[in-house]
Amino acid sequence: LFTGSVDLSQFTSIEDAAAEVLAKHKFRLVLKGLTELSDAAAEALGKHKGYLGLASLTELSEAAAEALARHEGDLNLKGLTSLSDVAAEALGKNEGEVAVDHSKLPPSASEILKDAGH
Repeated sequence: LFTGSVDLSQFTSIEDAAAEVLAKHKFRLVLKGLTELSDAAAEALGKHKGYLGLASLTELSEAAAEALARHEGDLNLKGLTSLSDVAAEALGKNEGEVAVDHSKLPPSASEILKDAGH
């Protein structure tokens, strides 16, 4: 089984079925080109174990945040510029590091994530 890093940064979207397949592998998964993520794809990626890079996402639905909160590993969500308080609370429950750029987030969402240690 391949245990290295996979960089799929050239892709701006991902089909739900592809997310399901990628989530089963235990490697560093870099999807930094994704600009959109369906709730179903987020649900699949939430099952991934290991680093998950989604740095080009600018927004995340509450359902997608709930799904990614179950992810086991570090999350890179530094591109987020829109995040509801409910979504921030969900992400705050993630046990890994959730990397965000607090200067880009709405103040209330940023504060929630800071209080959660992210």
